[in-house]
Amino acid sequence: MEQDIDKLLKLQEIDLEIDRLEKLLKKLPEEIEKLKKEKEELLFRFEKINNDIKHAEARKKEKELDIQTYQDRILKIEEALNRVKTNEEYKSLLREKAQLEETIMEIEDEILNIMEEIEELKEEKKKLEKTIEEEKRKIEEKIKEKENLLKEDQEKLEKLRKERKKLQNEISPQSLSKYELIKKKRGSKVIAIVEDDTCSGCYMIIPPKVYSSLVKGEQLLTCPHCGRFLYYKPV
Repeated sequence: MEQDIDKLLKLQEIDLEIDRLEKLLKKLPEEIEKLKKEKEELLFRFEKINNDIKHAEARKKEKELDIQTYQDRILKIEEALNRVKTNEEYKSLLREKAQLEETIMEIEDEILNIMEEIEELKEEKKKLEKTIEEEKRKIEEKIKEKENLLKEDQEKLEKLRKERKKLQNEISPQSLSKYELIKKKRGSKVIAIVEDDTCSGCYMIIPPKVYSSLVKGEQLLTCPHCGRFLYYKPV
């Protein structure tokens, strides 16, 4: 009995560590993926600013071409003014010229706004350039750290599973079968240490007869309340 309980305690220790590693191994890939997304978002922010600058410069160029088109039209009107034969035609050309000049002024205002937008974007890009490499480096370091931890924990888990398998063979089939049954119902905390006369698994008082047998070490006992193995360690 004493031999089995010692080995069951070791088995429980292994199982608790296996549980911890399995939870960690489930969590680590999610954390790595999250960090990779952070890196992608960082690069996307930088790329977006570049694209916004290019689009703004393209809009500015388009507006400048519009002004050139209207200016060419004004030149043609000025040439036509020298050839008109009627006062009405003369006035009509002047009105058209005035409208074109007003449109040009409006476009020039739009170009000024676009230039301000470009300047702001370039300033934002300049600020981001100062931090992006450092932020990217930090993220990549965290990713590498977690990937190394993932690899180490996978190796630890494999080693523990082999150790568990070896230990199983050293425990009596009856005790092992009962252990696995309790584990299925209660999780990896299969063995409860008895403190005074209380089960540390369910915090219920152990009946005097059971407690007496436990203290004497007569047999492998279970808690009558929660079903866990009981372990008494003399002070």
